[in-house]
Amino acid sequence: MDKIFKISLLSLCLSTSFALSSSVDIKEEAIALYKTGNYSAALEKLSSIPSSDKDETIFLLMANILENQGKDNKAIQYLNKSLDKNNSFYKAYYNLGCIFAKKKSYLLASNNFEFAIKYNKNFAPSYYNLACCQMKLKNYDAAKRNLIKALEFEPKNKDYLYNLAYCYKELNEIRKAKKIIETYNSLS
Repeated sequence: MDKIFKISLLSLCLSTSFALSSSVDIKEEAIALYKTGNYSAALEKLSSIPSSDKDETIFLLMANILENQGKDNKAIQYLNKSLDKNNSFYKAYYNLGCIFAKKKSYLLASNNFEFAIKYNKNFAPSYYNLACCQMKLKNYDAAKRNLIKALEFEPKNKDYLYNLAYCYKELNEIRKAKKIIETYNSLS
């Protein structure tokens, strides 16, 4: 009887291992489809992975596909599932911020960009997008600080420089705005 139990246990372990391996293979196939722009097929593949095998990156990818298809509310659901798997996954917060900014919910977007920064302090786009939301809310001083931070990581990014000059202009710091524009123009 003990021998039968060991064989059954071994069989269970092998089938579980195969299922995990199969999910990894499906994920890789879906990523390849996604990279070629075949979003529907990629989503179909990812949807076939058992829920228990889906990690935060799978839910993120599914959300990206849904957003590309214009299904923002469904994308938000999948980003929240991604955060259920890993509540410090900065990419999910960043993507939520982008969706809320697109919907002109700038406070909600700002909160998500702040969480993205909390969990990855070295991701310049989070600072930049947070600054853009702050500019929409006319909080130019906070936007200026976040643009300066983004420029620490990407000092030659013309979008960051242009918006920083705009913040300086709105804050009536004209000399600083002109200096930033000179830097901007030198990058052509």
